[in-house]
Formats: sequence, structure tokens, C-alpha cells
Amino acid sequence: MKKTIVKEDYLKIIYKIIEKGDKVSVSKIAKHLNISYSSVSNMLKKLKTLGWVSYQPYQPIKLTPLGEKVSSKIVSKHRLTEMFLVDVMKFKPNEVHEIAEEIEHINNPEFFNRMKNLIKNPKKDPHGSKIPNSSY
Repeated sequence: MKKTIVKEDYLKIIYKIIEKGDKVSVSKIAKHLNISYSSVSNMLKKLKTLGWVSYQPYQPIKLTPLGEKVSSKIVSKHRLTEMFLVDVMKFKPNEVHEIAEEIEHINNPEFFNRMKNLIKNPKKDPHGSKIPNSSY
């Protein structure tokens, strides 16, 4: 099963829910994405097959160590990109989310490492969220 943008977006949502200190459930994911519970359950089965989540119906969803690594990288890329867009390209913080949503899926470690070095390895994004430490 190959990695897709949709799968990465699910991981990012799970990561952010956990980051807030909440338990992850099918209903929270469904509400966030505005989709059906059955769609979420189907995707969670795929994420489980990839070894990214620990999932059993009616139990809290957890990231596996591999899922933690992958989701942390996605969130890091997103937040780093937002910071780059604000610091270097002079976008306003409220203008960067959608652009970062697209860029976060690029699979080129050198691109993100150069971006990180250009803005001197920031620890927070323009909205104050922590940028996870990640090797891209």
C-alpha cells in the first residue's frame, strides 16, 4: 500500500489531537474532516496495515512508533513551511496555511533542510505551535 496525501493528512490530524492531550477517536477524526465514521474506519484499517496506527473499534487510536515518526515529519514540514513563508516571503500568518498544506507533502529532505537553515532552525511556527524536531 502506497503513501498518499490523504493518509498523511489523517496522520497529521491524529498527531494534532494527541498533541492537545486528547484521546483520538473515530468521531473526532470524522468531525474534523466532516466525513462519515465508516470512511474514517476504513482509512484507519489502511493506516494500521501500514503500521502507522494502533486501532481497534471503540478503543482510542494511537500512533505506533513509526506513525509517530511519519506524522511528526509531516507536521514539522507544515509548520516549518509556514514559518518560512512568513519570515522570508513576507506572507501574513493568516495567509500561509493552505500553501503549507500543499508543500508539506513534498518528499525532498534537502528542500526542507535548506529551508530550515535559511530561517535558522525555528522552534515555533508563526501561530506559536511547536515545530517538531525531525529529520526530513
